[in-house]
Amino acid sequence: MLRNTSRRSFIGGAASVALLSGRGARALGAATRFDVAELVLASGTATRPAAWERLLFETIQSTSVECEPRAVALSPEDPALFAHPFCVLIGTGALPPLSEAAVEQLRRYLTYGGFLLLDDASGAPGGAFARSARALAGRLFPTRPLSPLPADHSVYRAFFLLERAVGRADFGAPLEGVAYRSTTPLMYLPNDLSGALDRFPDGRERHACVPGGEFQRREALKLGINLALYSLTSNYKHDQAHVAALLRQGKLE
Repeated sequence: MLRNTSRRSFIGGAASVALLSGRGARALGAATRFDVAELVLASGTATRPAAWERLLFETIQSTSVECEPRAVALSPEDPALFAHPFCVLIGTGALPPLSEAAVEQLRRYLTYGGFLLLDDASGAPGGAFARSARALAGRLFPTRPLSPLPADHSVYRAFFLLERAVGRADFGAPLEGVAYRSTTPLMYLPNDLSGALDRFPDGRERHACVPGGEFQRREALKLGINLALYSLTSNYKHDQAHVAALLRQGKLE
């Protein structure tokens, strides 16, 4: 279980500040087990709860993080968002413009310690969703560009040691993010992570992974676990070689 230095604890503490200040007065309740919130808009997005249930189950098996294998669909305006430190927006096409209230809440969520993954499931890197993702990132962080993450970024070593970020596809495009203080609270992946993890109810894979097949799917699952750990532990691993060092320090148990 993660100790009090985790991003999960931080987001809970930030919510208490919000309650006292009158901002986001209904934002958070008691802490819960780690799960995934899917942001759903009127168009341009999809939900893949089975993908996140699989990711959370594998996170339980691989780490000591306490998870609830479920995905909760929310709108960006829903104050319940603050109860979920990890949220995703699965993009299939152009996004409708978000209201100023939605943008303000998402900005507050991310700067309080939340994490947002923009998962491009369109199959068209550089297409309509990619343009929408960049526009959204620009509204959330006007002075902080969405940029390729360096090879030594903490997300590549948050649990597994990874060299690249792949999903259902591997377009050769990098994982990108917006830096805020010492963290990267928003990331954009063009390779469709959720597509690699999604399954039919009977357990069959819903999508083939191209071009790397099942090896690529396993690498995508490792990436998902790293993203989950990163959302909780932030930059603990920036100078660590593997999770064993984190365990020795007592930050995971």
